[in-house]
Amino acid sequence: MSSNIRNISTSFVHDIKTIIGQARAQALRSVEFHRVEMYWKLGERIFNEEQQGKDRADYGTFLIRNLALEIEPEFGDRA
Repeated sequence: MSSNIRNISTSFVHDIKTIIGQARAQALRSVEFHRVEMYWKLGERIFNEEQQGKDRADYGTFLIRNLALEIEPEFGDRA
């Protein structure tokens, strides 16, 4: 078995590690971008629902509390 082992150049190993590291960083940036986009869209949708075409929202309608109760069973704190 040991006769099949070749010496691997350190530059090759470094390149492989760099490719993996860059891909991980890009994946993380992509996830964070989409998470921010999701929060933006959620905020926009909630804002529009609260305003319902009015200049000001009618606070005290418990929209957020009721929304949380509706979506928590499916999404919990994973959103």
